[in-house]
Amino acid sequence: MPKRSNKLEAVEGLDVDGNTNRWLTVAYQPVSLFSLKRSDATSMAARSNLVPTPYAIKMALLKVLLESQGKQHSNHFEQWIENQFTWIRGLKIYILPPERLVVNRNGYKLRYYDQTADKADKSRPTIPMQDGFVFREWVYLQGHLQICCGESLKGNRSGENRLAELEQLFTQINYFGKRGCFFQYLPQYKQETPEPSFQINPTSGFTVQPMDDLGEKTTFNRINPFSTEKAQLDRDRIIKPGFLPLQLMASSIRYDFYQRY
Repeated sequence: MPKRSNKLEAVEGLDVDGNTNRWLTVAYQPVSLFSLKRSDATSMAARSNLVPTPYAIKMALLKVLLESQGKQHSNHFEQWIENQFTWIRGLKIYILPPERLVVNRNGYKLRYYDQTADKADKSRPTIPMQDGFVFREWVYLQGHLQICCGESLKGNRSGENRLAELEQLFTQINYFGKRGCFFQYLPQYKQETPEPSFQINPTSGFTVQPMDDLGEKTTFNRINPFSTEKAQLDRDRIIKPGFLPLQLMASSIRYDFYQRY
């Protein structure tokens, strides 16, 4: 007779602990203007994403993870961060924008450091500081920003349910995008469900936004700014078109007004 296995096997829809809730939905209240430069923008002229992208959300999770737990694992940091980065990288994220958005366009004149001064021909004079005109967008969000994320059984080979750990990290996040773009976590709207609590239906109307995300094979050192390894576009950072349930209601030279379907 075949020997009986002592290992628990994962059943479709269940993890090894018999838990069916594998998706976490959290909500945030914007408390300041939001701005997140699009990946295809230049440093002088930058349009903003309408909502945080999966890449920005995962980087925010990594930030609070390192700040809260990194020092406790200093003796075996490489092994610990590789394990943590793997499951954060594999998260599937859906984003539901607030009910209304207003994109404000702004132009600024400023003085900035001439980055070509150090590489310029030493025989000619250089100007360390120079005048320039920059274009930026700031987004006013009215309502709650909802984020639904989870990991399917196919992507989670260990069968671990990390919803509790994931929720703890989300409670520590206080901004997305640029520093100063603050959000308030709303614990009363937290949900744990066996399926995503919402998914975007493109057939009912949508607005396209480029959504960048971590590549499936990227490593922590590739996105670590203190590492000598460099991230490559379309391999370590993937940009795909994303569909947001937003309708453009009004537009002018100064603003765009969107309303959620």
